[in-house]
Amino acid sequence: MERVEKELHLHPEVSLYLPESFEWLVLKSGLIDSKALRGILAHPADYIESAEFFSWERFFTAKLIEVTKGTYLQYQKKQLNKAYLTEHAVVKIRSVMEHIQFPLH
Repeated sequence: MERVEKELHLHPEVSLYLPESFEWLVLKSGLIDSKALRGILAHPADYIESAEFFSWERFFTAKLIEVTKGTYLQYQKKQLNKAYLTEHAVVKIRSVMEHIQFPLH
């Protein structure tokens, strides 16, 4: 981390962003509109059972697979669905990133 922090000071145009996971970004983006999903994202610790999920990343992956099954946004970890590369999807996912950046410098 010390080296990363030094590099950030040397290159102020660079931002470090550490989301829970890509799947969390997609779920948070609003591409999938669900009141239940918004509740989970607001308080994930209330829903993530550590005996079932090794990490929050695995929980969000399972949740994204579950809520997109059979839809045009169907998600699988091995190959990114092209629906996530459309301008609409990219804009929505980026907006999540832009609203929760935490500069380290």
